[in-house]
Amino acid sequence: MLNTDLSYYRCNGIDFGSKIDACIYSTTVDKPIEWMFNQDTFSKYLWHIEPSESLDQLYDRRTRQLREKYDYIILSYSGGSDTNNILESFIRQGLHIDEIITNHISEITKKSTILDTEFKESWNFAAEHELQAIPRLKYISEKLPKTKITVLDVSNNVLSELHSSTDGDWVLHKNDSLSVGQLFRYNYFHFGNMKKQFDKNLKVAIIVGVDKPKTFISNIDNTSFYLFLNDATANITTINDFNRDYTNVTTELFYWSKDATDIMCKQAHVVKRWLEKNPDKQRFWINTSTYTRRKYHEKWLRNIIYTTWDNTWFQTDKATFWWNTEFDNWFRRSSSLSNEKEIWKRGIQHLVKTIPKYVHFTQAGVPDSLVTFRHQYLIGKIENSLAPLRIVI
Repeated sequence: MLNTDLSYYRCNGIDFGSKIDACIYSTTVDKPIEWMFNQDTFSKYLWHIEPSESLDQLYDRRTRQLREKYDYIILSYSGGSDTNNILESFIRQGLHIDEIITNHISEITKKSTILDTEFKESWNFAAEHELQAIPRLKYISEKLPKTKITVLDVSNNVLSELHSSTDGDWVLHKNDSLSVGQLFRYNYFHFGNMKKQFDKNLKVAIIVGVDKPKTFISNIDNTSFYLFLNDATANITTINDFNRDYTNVTTELFYWSKDATDIMCKQAHVVKRWLEKNPDKQRFWINTSTYTRRKYHEKWLRNIIYTTWDNTWFQTDKATFWWNTEFDNWFRRSSSLSNEKEIWKRGIQHLVKTIPKYVHFTQAGVPDSLVTFRHQYLIGKIENSLAPLRIVI
């Protein structure tokens, strides 16, 4: 059943949970696609008015809301700043988390992983499990002794999904995340012990940390400050892609929800004020690219919008590509996975052939993502703007 609180697509009056299915249908009938993501709520919200509460107060309100709504709370926890902030909100209010799930692919990435806290290249992301997640899980077990902690090495699951594909058909019924590690590692419905939990007559929430605010300064006047939501980010967690049978299990985007509009608005205003106090950073918000947001915004935002992040903790840089993400270097460089790599390539080439107008290519001519849909909302005007020349970073 389609969860209309999450990202979905409409074409020719038909709704699709899968972006790829929508693109294939659109190409067949030659009709445009509309991205549906709570526009009825977001378009009516007064984004220019900053909520009076602090961010921590709003985070706490959201966690209370979720705790009251669901019988069983699962936090999909990476140890990164977004999910750590959610965790700390539960802890400081004494709210119970029923289960914390951390997944990793250590078995298939161990040969290429460098366990060195100084080595933060994005392709070394698997080191986060040992250097960040494991220490944080020890902390969690002390703070939340009644919380069940589940650690899943999903290495076999990642590769078995490709093995089950016959001719690149693994891409069907999916959304944006088609990198090997990102797509298949969140199939919690693959595991028997998880299924037993889901089969219980409980209202279950799987909470994910999507996402930090995406903002930009208009390059038309260099002062108009916008918040935008894009479908690639809304689709970045693939948990819901695999939930075909459990109507009692809901994926909850903690920050990007129609129930979290005050959080999104407050975050945007906090970022706007930070830019006004740091005008030298404004140029990084004009005409921004994915590279700029991941290379610069991500690092700065951790401390701008969260009081719970410690910069001494280990976290690698964000990847700058999508399907060819640096996170999958272990896969591309492996000499023993030639068959799996061929199957993966067939799936990507299938999209290039069947929905060419929806496939985005890198400057080098490599297919790397689907065309992105977005909705944007005006927050206000940047004061004391430096009005820099338009630049591309």
